[in-house]
Amino acid sequence: MPISPVDGGYKGYHNYYHPDEFFRYEPDQGAIYLRDGQRAAQVTEAFINGLHLGIEEEVGNASSLLMYQCGREWGLQDMKRFNQRMRQEFGGGKLDIWQMNMRFVFECWWWPLTIEGFGAWKLDLSFKNKGLTVVEIRNSAVAQSMKLVGKPVCHLYAGLFAGVFSFYEKEDRECIEVQCYSMGNDVCKFLIGDNKQINAAEFWRQEGASALEILGRMD
Repeated sequence: MPISPVDGGYKGYHNYYHPDEFFRYEPDQGAIYLRDGQRAAQVTEAFINGLHLGIEEEVGNASSLLMYQCGREWGLQDMKRFNQRMRQEFGGGKLDIWQMNMRFVFECWWWPLTIEGFGAWKLDLSFKNKGLTVVEIRNSAVAQSMKLVGKPVCHLYAGLFAGVFSFYEKEDRECIEVQCYSMGNDVCKFLIGDNKQINAAEFWRQEGASALEILGRMD
């Protein structure tokens, strides 16, 4: 049985939605809406691939930073809406997400994104004593659309996690992808921490260190 969202003994609650309930189709308007009223669009992997390649063609190496910043702003705005929904659904109109169990909060946040096609995630809090959060994504919408290019490509996801955890932890957080499906890995892995930690992780990644090695070197 699921436990209370404010219970400290969270053991794995998912706020499940069936796709037909999560999406609302308005054929007369040619529109799709999400459960909270946001406008949505269904796109193919070819569209995602073309979007990334098109941006790279226009701005070159700055494309990764552009996608990261887009993801960051998306995360900040999404968490503002999410907090309002959680307050109404689970907080009795009074409790905010900071007063609820952290794992409960983030499982509720990510599950709709799984329904939307952004992949399955795993939240690892075992490095919190180092000020780090680790996230694994299986079936990244971005990485699945790209060829094996030997480098991380999920900059949108990295920005998303930076924005989300900046909002939740109420201080600036950055994120870096330390392994990616496009590098031949089974899952994409992200580190979220402060600017100094992420800069160090980026240096080690560029030096060829694996995700496991990078985590082992973090203070």
